[in-house]
Amino acid sequence: MKVLSLGVAAMLLVMSTVGCVPGPTTQQHLESATWLGVVGAGVGALIDNKNRWRGAVIGGAIGSLAGYGIAEVSQRAAEEAARRRQTVTYHNPSTNEWVQADPVSYQGQTATVRTRTYQGNQMTNERYLTVPAY
Repeated sequence: MKVLSLGVAAMLLVMSTVGCVPGPTTQQHLESATWLGVVGAGVGALIDNKNRWRGAVIGGAIGSLAGYGIAEVSQRAAEEAARRRQTVTYHNPSTNEWVQADPVSYQGQTATVRTRTYQGNQMTNERYLTVPAY
């Protein structure tokens, strides 16, 4: 019964947090939240030796929130780079993670922006996003 109530609480936390995020949810948001949720569930199940279900639920919830957050930062950086028409960099000094967005091309009302995510000096992700050009 504890596991069920913990699972319901985690799901409510995830849904309430995602519901408070401004702006549209894109395919990138969903993919990032899904993949990091799966990884988090696997890691949580491996870490919690006494109750693997509990570890999977907690790890999945934390991973999903982290994935959604990373996608949101990338999206905002891309939109700002398109609006300013120059490179934009967001940096988190406590974790040494950063996102760099470079406008690549403009066509009509849209812009193609390359976003790169770094952990330290190591690039971990590169995507091309099409965002509105204001």
